[in-house]
Amino acid sequence: MSVLLLDADPERATALRRGLEDSGYCLLAKIRDNAQLLKQVESLNPDILVIGTDYPDDMLLQQLLLIRDLSPKPVIMFAEKEAPKLIEQVVKSGVNAFVVNDIQPHRLRSIINIAAARFKETQVLRSELESTRTQLADRKKIDKAKGLLMKAKGYSEDEAYRTLRKMAMDKGQSLSAAAESITDVLSVLESN
Repeated sequence: MSVLLLDADPERATALRRGLEDSGYCLLAKIRDNAQLLKQVESLNPDILVIGTDYPDDMLLQQLLLIRDLSPKPVIMFAEKEAPKLIEQVVKSGVNAFVVNDIQPHRLRSIINIAAARFKETQVLRSELESTRTQLADRKKIDKAKGLLMKAKGYSEDEAYRTLRKMAMDKGQSLSAAAESITDVLSVLESN
């Protein structure tokens, strides 16, 4: 697995680099500047991000939020100082493991494995949530179109649904797309 390492502290970066390499990870690059993080992630596409920091600042957390949304990956952060006020922000920014003041190179593999498993589980949950939101939005579109058909044509709910389904099949569309079309047309006709 490939790793991008971000750490401005040479001593900590050396310990992390050595621990990663000893654990069998391929270190793609070691960068020192938070401002380069998103650009490096986009160009190198690492499997994992390992970050060493004294304290996670706003710029780093913003970069991690963008990475979480644009190119999600497991993120492990080693910090020198505890950040109780920032824990919620750190987690929201996509950090899967937050280790304070405890870099033990021989533990890196297990920390990364746990972070990767948490990342994978989070991605599954995010995907399920997005799917549920889409299904709910589609259901609302279909219900609205059925209601408009029932009002405009005097159809029963079953007749409105069958009409909607037939239109979708005839046009090779999803039920949601057909519902949107019907809603658009009937809304225009209703306003005239």
